[in-house]
Amino acid sequence: MSTSFGILKSGGEIILENDCLPNGYSDEDFEIVAFRGNSGNIWWKSNLAKFLPSSMKVYPLDNSAQGVYTIGDIIKEVEI
Repeated sequence: MSTSFGILKSGGEIILENDCLPNGYSDEDFEIVAFRGNSGNIWWKSNLAKFLPSSMKVYPLDNSAQGVYTIGDIIKEVEI
């Protein structure tokens, strides 16, 4: 299941509903930082994202989080 992951452009934090982004947000509210393809592999969509704090929250934009909630989670997935 493919998923784009983004960080909020305005900062702050969103509480996920059932591991998914709640209604009321659009892609324009986020900067896409990574993508997980149907193969399960994840890769960076932003060259600078890997330098963000590992505790920074990321949000699934078009599917469920699939265990990815922070920049650190993405770093771990990319390294596998």
